[in-house]
Amino acid sequence: MSLYTNEGLVKHAEKALALNTKYMWGGILRPITSSYIRLLRTSYGTNSGTGYTESRYKELEKVAGKNYYGVDCIGLIKSYYWSGKADGGTGSPNYGSDKKYPDVNAGAMYNAAKRKGTITTMPEVAGLIVYSKSHPHVGIYIGNGYTIESTLGSRGDGVVKRKLDNLWEYWFRCPYIEYMTDKAANTYTAALIYNAVLRDKPSSQGRQISKLCAGSKVTVVRASETRDSVSGFVYVRTAGEKQGWIVKSALGRGE
Repeated sequence: MSLYTNEGLVKHAEKALALNTKYMWGGILRPITSSYIRLLRTSYGTNSGTGYTESRYKELEKVAGKNYYGVDCIGLIKSYYWSGKADGGTGSPNYGSDKKYPDVNAGAMYNAAKRKGTITTMPEVAGLIVYSKSHPHVGIYIGNGYTIESTLGSRGDGVVKRKLDNLWEYWFRCPYIEYMTDKAANTYTAALIYNAVLRDKPSSQGRQISKLCAGSKVTVVRASETRDSVSGFVYVRTAGEKQGWIVKSALGRGE
């Protein structure tokens, strides 16, 4: 059972939208500093349209150290599964720590996807990736006809929200996260019989996301039971708004 889901990807994109951001080639939603700009400039060069020209370098230096985050289009997606959190976050602390979550470009991610199609066949599933093969460029479909993308040019500079438009040619499922729509029949609702802690991992050492009160209802993913080697407790994964892990013993009878 993956920590990273299409629902979490949408939440991650919405968090990024609320930040001060600038488009940076190779950026993975890390704070913009002078050293970070120089690092990526060395990697991507100074050619117009593909790297850090003198004018772009100066533009980024204006916001260095001023609570801005740098990210490119594919970096917005990768920074989700490198965040270490079900709902995403900044900094990409898990970059390079797990081969299951690779550092790939937009074309490679599209090629690795098992579920994809032309944009006219895209189902109404939030968290799908929209793809322009001719650019190439990617964005995150968040539902109800809207996308969130990191871009530079006439569409904006940094993370923006836009109506789904004719830029996009294809859609695909990110191959490195789980799509919970497939699990709809494999979930059930249960009320808590005592107060419980919602954690980001199936462990007593996992980060506390929130506290849930007795009587509140949660959506539980079937067959997600995982025993914590530290405490010995069995945890189950929850979906929807209260997404994370709770001890199974806190659950009442399921519906």
